[in-house]
Amino acid sequence: MVNFAAEPATCDCGSNVRVRALLHLLSLELFGCGLTLPDFPKLKSIHGLGMTDKPAYAAILAEKFNYTNTFYDRPPRLDFTAPNPDLYGTCDFILSADVLEHVAPPVGRALEEIRRLLKPNGFLAATVPCARNGAMLEHFPNLHEYRVVRLGDSEVLVNRRRDGGLEIRGDLVFHEGPGAVLEMRQFDVRGLQASLLAAGFREVHFLTADVPDAGILWDDDVSLPLIARKDPFVLNPAAQGQFLENWATAMRQLREEKERASAFAERIRLASESRWVRLGRKFGVGPKFDA
Repeated sequence: MVNFAAEPATCDCGSNVRVRALLHLLSLELFGCGLTLPDFPKLKSIHGLGMTDKPAYAAILAEKFNYTNTFYDRPPRLDFTAPNPDLYGTCDFILSADVLEHVAPPVGRALEEIRRLLKPNGFLAATVPCARNGAMLEHFPNLHEYRVVRLGDSEVLVNRRRDGGLEIRGDLVFHEGPGAVLEMRQFDVRGLQASLLAAGFREVHFLTADVPDAGILWDDDVSLPLIARKDPFVLNPAAQGQFLENWATAMRQLREEKERASAFAERIRLASESRWVRLGRKFGVGPKFDA
């Protein structure tokens, strides 16, 4: 078993390689280029869901898109292992940063539900701890009715199987603490890809190369980022209209800035030709306009 350590922040903004890679993939899929999150255009017609995303970037995503960060244990609550028919076909993207390894089995149930929530050309952007060598391993394949409880100096899992039998497991792995972050499985790359394809995604793309300009430099202790697509993403007409409005606004602001700069330069030129300025130069006083 490979125990993946919690990756610490590596930037003043609180991000780490995993987060930067996730947002880099989101940018590539939405806009075709790698923008930093603050530079994302504001497109409120783009609908997104987060699976317990970090506040540092969830707040900015909410400013940019029609985006809701959801949680398993508190509002706004969304259980990706249960049917949510009112939300089917509503999401352009879903973000999942190191969540899928904690979902109760079978993981395919959650992946199928994620696919149902997406629009026909929607996508899942995720990071998942993956063993580079080995096989996919379900730690608790018979999990049914269970609870993690404290027993002595450690936590144990008590499970009632579907056949009514009881089992107690003490070989538990937690990520960043006990409770809802119990590791349910260990993925490997092939097993993860196979699971996504079996859930109905058409394409799965993994980011494995370094992207130095985005602060993405890999080592063996960093989760693997991926995009799982239903069909290739395209901006909907409303988003295209908003994008063009943003572009037109930016061009107008640029033109106004140039006009103000030109007017200021002209005032400087007229001032530099003033007879009082020329007279002051003879006595070594007054403003100097030449660099």
